[in-house]
Amino acid sequence: MTSIRRNTPALATKPLPTDRVLAHEQLAITRASCAAKDIFTASDLGQVTGVPARRCGLVMAFVRAYGLIEQAPGRSAYRPTEAGKKVAQAWEASEEKGLRALSEAWQKSWFARGTSHRLAQGPALRIGLVSKLMRLSQADEAQHRKVEILVDLMVSVGMLRPEDGGYLRWNEDATIPKPRTPSRAEAADSSPADAPVDPSDENAAPAVSVPRPRPSADMPASGTAHEDLIRLLSPPILLADLARLSAEDMVALHGHLRGLAAILAKLRGSPMT
Repeated sequence: MTSIRRNTPALATKPLPTDRVLAHEQLAITRASCAAKDIFTASDLGQVTGVPARRCGLVMAFVRAYGLIEQAPGRSAYRPTEAGKKVAQAWEASEEKGLRALSEAWQKSWFARGTSHRLAQGPALRIGLVSKLMRLSQADEAQHRKVEILVDLMVSVGMLRPEDGGYLRWNEDATIPKPRTPSRAEAADSSPADAPVDPSDENAAPAVSVPRPRPSADMPASGTAHEDLIRLLSPPILLADLARLSAEDMVALHGHLRGLAAILAKLRGSPMT
């Protein structure tokens, strides 16, 4: 009788990077893969990058998914494609040109188009962007870390520019085509220029004036990383703060708060015997 495995996490419908290798290591492995002069294996990449071969092997599926490498004869063997060789040539010229070429290789990917559409009208909170990409890829919560790594990769290659307060802005220099939907920011002259707008709700009513959240300057300066965390968590959240969030940001925030509440309940519970 065939046994059925329960609680098996569902696979995302879109290619995602592994969550067991950090973003900067994945870029190093991608660069070495594209620069290979002949057929290579994960062991070969480990010798070049210094990353263990087992972890190099975990990166191959994502690199292959976007046409930079292809399967070669032999067990777990690969070789760079013409597109991968072009990326390697750009990287040889300079680090900046290499990252630019990699972002161009990703320009038709589902995550680049989804991100450019999400941020077409202005910056948004990282948690909102992650929530959007999770829905696009149909990833479950077990794959949340993979989507976080994906965002880190887009930041590393210059597709995204981090801003204060946990916001991310689409890099205007990126080569992704602009979405065809008209910009509501041009029509809403009265809305603040730096206010993040959620473009996913195309039928929403015209934006109304929303009070600005408390400026960070109102809070005392901190000297340590722990004090920085205290500065973020100590002040109460006001309605003016929440009104600046999109619907996606609110859903993501709700999920994070429920998870935090569950962890705190365990920490404040009776000690285990």
